Amino acid sequence: MNQMLKCVKFGLSAVAIFMAASLASGVPSAKNAPMIASQSFVINGPAGGASSAMAAGPIIGNGDVGVMLSGPADDLTFYIGKNDAWGRISQSVMAVGQMHIHIPALQGAALKTTVDMQHAELSGEYVKGSAALASRSWVDANRNLLCVELANKGSEPLTMTLQNSNGPSFIYEPDAANPSPDSRKIAVAISIPGAADASHLTLEPGKTSVIVAAILSDLDCKGKDPLAEAKALTSALTPGKIAEFGAMHRQWWQDFWSRSFIEIPDKVLEQHWYASQYIMASCSRSGKVAPGLWGNWLTTNKPNWHGDFHLNYNFQAPYFGVYAANHADVSLPFYQAINEFVPRGKKIAEKKGWKGVHFPVSIGPWGMCPEGDDSDWGQRSDAAYAALNFIWYYQYTQNQEWLRKTGYNFLREVADFWENYLKFENGRYVIYSDSMHEGSGPDVNNLLSLGLVSTLFKNMLVMSADLGVDEDRRAKWKDICGKLSAFPTQERNGKTVFRYSEKGMDWCNDNTLGIQHIFPAGAIGFDSDPKLLEISRNMIQAMGRWSDGNGFATWYSACARVGHDPKEILAGLRNESDKHSMPNRLLSYGGGGIENCAGFNALNEMLLQSHEGVLRFFPCWPNDMDAKFGTLRAVGAFLVSAEIKNGDVSGVKILSEMGKDCIVINPWPDRKVNLIRNGGKPGSSAETEQGERFSLKTTVNETIELSPEK
Repeated sequence: MNQMLKCVKFGLSAVAIFMAASLASGVPSAKNAPMIASQSFVINGPAGGASSAMAAGPIIGNGDVGVMLSGPADDLTFYIGKNDAWGRISQSVMAVGQMHIHIPALQGAALKTTVDMQHAELSGEYVKGSAALASRSWVDANRNLLCVELANKGSEPLTMTLQNSNGPSFIYEPDAANPSPDSRKIAVAISIPGAADASHLTLEPGKTSVIVAAILSDLDCKGKDPLAEAKALTSALTPGKIAEFGAMHRQWWQDFWSRSFIEIPDKVLEQHWYASQYIMASCSRSGKVAPGLWGNWLTTNKPNWHGDFHLNYNFQAPYFGVYAANHADVSLPFYQAINEFVPRGKKIAEKKGWKGVHFPVSIGPWGMCPEGDDSDWGQRSDAAYAALNFIWYYQYTQNQEWLRKTGYNFLREVADFWENYLKFENGRYVIYSDSMHEGSGPDVNNLLSLGLVSTLFKNMLVMSADLGVDEDRRAKWKDICGKLSAFPTQERNGKTVFRYSEKGMDWCNDNTLGIQHIFPAGAIGFDSDPKLLEISRNMIQAMGRWSDGNGFATWYSACARVGHDPKEILAGLRNESDKHSMPNRLLSYGGGGIENCAGFNALNEMLLQSHEGVLRFFPCWPNDMDAKFGTLRAVGAFLVSAEIKNGDVSGVKILSEMGKDCIVINPWPDRKVNLIRNGGKPGSSAETEQGERFSLKTTVNETIELSPEK
């Protein structure tokens, strides 16, 4: 660990603030506060420590700075990470440091940490006889500030020291050995508001105090000295200002949680769904560098796989669940990272004699390439895999300005590559020399690439038309869509299943690549040919990857997309949650980190599907199991709510953000459907629809309520 915050004694005068109660009373409840308020969980004893993989202990963050709290009680340790703390020499993201609070009187004390996801705070209780301490820690949602509030709850004074080998303020430079103008500088400034001398603290019974740490990089400060800015931030803090920041922090999280909710009988899975959203909002934020494999919770300078952006699913996967959960903005750093690599990707493609862009497996921010330009493991699909997130963002938001300024150029470069790379022969387009698995050889027409290419060009047709560009190219794109090689199949155990490639790899008993053309590629769904759906279901049965170290992010959503037995899906999700959950509710298989948030996207897919441009209510949900969801986001920029109770669907409400046509699979297929627009305001006329599916005209911000005709 580089900057071990060691051996600085902070002399703290007692600052009479312990703001939990005042903050709680100062912020009104969110409309779904009862749901998120019930999701707090307790971790008994110290959890987590320095690791080259995913942090296991209680975590907080603001989308840039991430902090993990560990123990024991007499040595409270705050591991500090930051998304932009990348070393150009190491080609790796690196830890910023640790802050230790030493409390000798609490040696051997009982330790309990409550993770309050509603407010993104950690509450600690540490008790040993008459010595007792309470803490509340949070990383400000609106600025890079860690606040640790302390209260002496016992009957004896508590003497504390803080440790930091470089004093209360320092600059950390990942490339200090050979700095360049592009090297990062991260400043840390720690103080105790109201204390004249930051050397030590004795906290009397009933008294409170607060420790603050500002963590700023040169990118945050935009040309200003980051250390001076960090010191200025902490020196200006007063108890009142900290309380104000705390209220704003809670307001940010209230707004976040108000965007959507789910309610299902299995409270363990329900909590994991909320935890997946909490983790992603804590490590990914618009305007900041994207998180790598381990989020912003870096605890070592040598993270596995550089802590990089792995493009053969790992970098894309963490965001799979945020779109339908109505948190698409959480994904914005992803597009910045990919666009930053486009110039290098074009050079790589040109060097290989191809057009467009070609990406290796391992990239980093600012066009970094930790494992070199040729590290694609024989896979041609990495850029097309990255294109999925771009496509989803536009599908779910219909934000044409974003598409024009941010999304379309990269997508067109990917289309350029595949137009050039595909070979047209015998009336079909063929993909040659494209490894299905890393290093599986020169496979022909592998499943994943066929699915990705199909989805890419189908959406290029739509997006180019929406922007009014590239009309002259649509005929070619349409031709590719119509003549792309079919998914290869084979017979196994008397059933037709997919072959991993037409020539080359035929099967693999590892990973879930055999279903990733279903999800996330989205090339197969309920509207697909019935035979293709049958083959997909056979494939799921044949693969049986209910527990897979690299497959949790994709397997369960793929099962839901093709209507596999929903009770088996739920049972599998619960089994994985029980067996692989770390104390902080993130699943760990020894490999992937934040990517495992994506596994709980399966709950979104079971409750509501829209990827085919059609709203399907509870398409893969047990009919005898109650469930409810609110304002999940659907393709077409619709916010959708519904409930199923005793097998009956009710409470169907659709908000149209962009006024697009809305196609609905009738939740009551044998009955007519009543429509109420905008709450049935005066002047609105009664409407009915009927049939297995129907199309609704909508206007911007119009609300439509559906109910079965009695």
